[in-house]
Amino acid sequence: MEVDAEPKVDYIVRVRTGDRKRAGTDANIRIIFYDDTGNKTDKIRLHHVFKNDFECGNTDEFVIQKQRDLSTIVKIELWRDNFGFGSRWYCDYIIIQKKGFDTEYSFPIFRWVKAEVHHVFRLHDTMLPQQDPMAEQRWKELQKKKKKYEVAQKVPRGPAQVLYKRRYIRMSYFTMIIKMHAW
Repeated sequence: MEVDAEPKVDYIVRVRTGDRKRAGTDANIRIIFYDDTGNKTDKIRLHHVFKNDFECGNTDEFVIQKQRDLSTIVKIELWRDNFGFGSRWYCDYIIIQKKGFDTEYSFPIFRWVKAEVHHVFRLHDTMLPQQDPMAEQRWKELQKKKKKYEVAQKVPRGPAQVLYKRRYIRMSYFTMIIKMHAW
């Protein structure tokens, strides 16, 4: 009879979905925890049976059973699929705690989690750009923002302004403007 020598523990994961419009999701959310020695958990699906998880403005709590006992959790890998009608998802934060321990590991997310993109977040996720070990991920996010915004100086010798580029304005915005002027 083979005995698994690797200790297993349970984790409590609290996930806060943002309260922005259409922030909730029906997609499948998955996560991996990493510790400071390079160990990691299995791929974990955050899911409750017969419960509508990740609704706008809600905090969901999951008990993850029998995972590798990690020393200090220093980063997570988070992703979602495109399942369901409302698959977009805005996550505020994720807090992880070993069951029976007081230490909490906080991962501020505060962004839209794109489908099929593996996002990596570090513990407390605060650092200078030149010290960021996930520089490529940061660079890609900045390039996407650059496509949406432009810096312009509309008034001579006036302050610079950050403008949303017109081609990214949705049709619902134009519909709203037309309705406002129709009165």
